Amino acid sequence: MEQENNQEVKTETQNVQTKSLESKNIKMFLIGLGGLVGAALLISAGVGIYRVYAKTALDPFTVTVAKVLRLPALKVNGDRILYSEFAEDMNAINTMVNFEKSNGNDQADLTSEQMSDQVLWRLANNVLVKQAANTYGIKVEQSEIDELKSNLLQQFKTTAELDAELQKRYGWDLNTYERKVISSFVLQSKLSEQISADTTAREAIKTQAGQVLEKIKAGADFAEMAAQYGEDGTNATGGDLGWFGKGDMVPEFENAVFALKKGELSPTLVETQFGYHIVRLDDTKTETIPASKDNNWKAETKETVKASHILFKLPSAETYLDKQAKQGSIHLYLRVHNPFDELKQQ
Repeated sequence: MEQENNQEVKTETQNVQTKSLESKNIKMFLIGLGGLVGAALLISAGVGIYRVYAKTALDPFTVTVAKVLRLPALKVNGDRILYSEFAEDMNAINTMVNFEKSNGNDQADLTSEQMSDQVLWRLANNVLVKQAANTYGIKVEQSEIDELKSNLLQQFKTTAELDAELQKRYGWDLNTYERKVISSFVLQSKLSEQISADTTAREAIKTQAGQVLEKIKAGADFAEMAAQYGEDGTNATGGDLGWFGKGDMVPEFENAVFALKKGELSPTLVETQFGYHIVRLDDTKTETIPASKDNNWKAETKETVKASHILFKLPSAETYLDKQAKQGSIHLYLRVHNPFDELKQQ
């Protein structure tokens, strides 16, 4: 009897030991499996990160890794723009270019660099617009978005037809188009309206233009002032506008120039739809226009002038955002052409 009891205890002990060993084996297996999964995830993450920052790849695997890890493509004044957003827009512009080319539009033949430049500028601009909107306290109401969507839908029979058209052109449906295009357009339009109506900013620009005019009257070099303050392409050539005749410029500007004598500086600022101008008449000449059918076969004379100006642009969203981009911080993490380098050269 005692021998049987001992045998039962021995058997039970062996069973417990076996179960304990099996439990340990299962734990070890799970630990090993977890390690393999973790290693696989680390490898996948590493490959995805490499393909983002070394290859700027747009395949689904890379984009998924970038989205999960929230990898940034660039940073604008501290606000991150995710790589997944960059990839989404790059795929859209590729779809758009292919659509335009298939419909005979040769102008749509953009290089990879031109496409990435456009996408990067668009993404950065959207962030700058949002930051400016916060500064001015501007918000977009859903009703404003719906109104624009309604206008768009009027061009199609059904929403499905519009979705199909957007899919062909951009690879997007209406909801994506609303999020990426319509909302941004409404916000920038409201920002433009508010900045253009900013009388304080307008008066500050006029004051600055007046101060520069007084410097020139006091002997400051016109070309140097144009290079320093001019806000159009003529600032690189001393404000030189070249030769032009009547009808070539907006009336306010033209009237002021033709009222001057050769070498004379306009004593007051000239205001046009573009802004405030400091104007100087550099030279004049009279041209003879030969007789032709256009002038009833009568020879004519035409007075032309050569003038220079310094333009101080009126407040606008364009000039405001341009200034914010130049003064702000834009950091690109991707190995692609950096279109923001030109900001450092201006």
